[in-house]
Amino acid sequence: MRIGIVAHTGKPAAMALSRELTAALNERGVEPQLVLSPEGDNLAQLDLAIVLGGDGTLLNTARLASRWQVPVFGVNVGHLGFLTEVETDGLMPALDRLLAGDYSLEERMLISAAVQREGREIARHLALNDFVITRGTFARIIEFSIFADGQHVTDYVGDGVIIATPTGSTAYSLAAGGPIVEPLLDAICITPICPHSLAGRSVVTRPEVQVQVRLNRASESVMLTIDGQDGFPLMTGDQVTIERAEQRALFVRLGDRGFFQVLHSRLRMPQMGGGSREA
Repeated sequence: MRIGIVAHTGKPAAMALSRELTAALNERGVEPQLVLSPEGDNLAQLDLAIVLGGDGTLLNTARLASRWQVPVFGVNVGHLGFLTEVETDGLMPALDRLLAGDYSLEERMLISAAVQREGREIARHLALNDFVITRGTFARIIEFSIFADGQHVTDYVGDGVIIATPTGSTAYSLAAGGPIVEPLLDAICITPICPHSLAGRSVVTRPEVQVQVRLNRASESVMLTIDGQDGFPLMTGDQVTIERAEQRALFVRLGDRGFFQVLHSRLRMPQMGGGSREA
């Protein structure tokens, strides 16, 4: 197998584990490729990417690897680990199963966003968790309209809106009052952030629906954030069209724990959150 190791370079524990993993693979006759910065084509030739970090590292790698349909295996060197498959002490026991192909692949829905300004597309992005349109710290509230396949759904006045996948439903969307959606479903969740109305509620649509967000009034500091990691500035009059992406992210699963088992353990923790805000 052509295996890549993607380690969070800002976490000494992840870098130390990458050296331990490299030695263990060498002992088994495998020469892994260390991918310090997953970008471009450095994931294209891999059969498997082992990601050492938190959900943020895994989100970024899975999103990039989806272009070539390279599966990712997450090892939690963070805190929450909604997306990772094993904790650090479970990596070595899982290694022989990975090399023997004793695992299954789980597909997760991705969404794409196209930003139109004055009738022209000026940017396009891909997300595994969510797209968030939000105001800056000192900016005024945002006025925006939501459309689904061209049908006017509602108007919001507030701090912003989250457009999430089922994978992202346990991240920022959940913290903003959105629903928990089983991640193997295909759906699009629309959740307002601090709407200035008691009628502001989340909406869940079919995956085939195109969701349009039109900024009716926004200050210069309004941003489109991708998986909590990258940002693109928006202006009044911009329209963001979000839809299901053609490609899907692939996760390696050993079958030792399911989503609801992970959810149960995480909901019992003092703090709550999802993948997009943790590295």
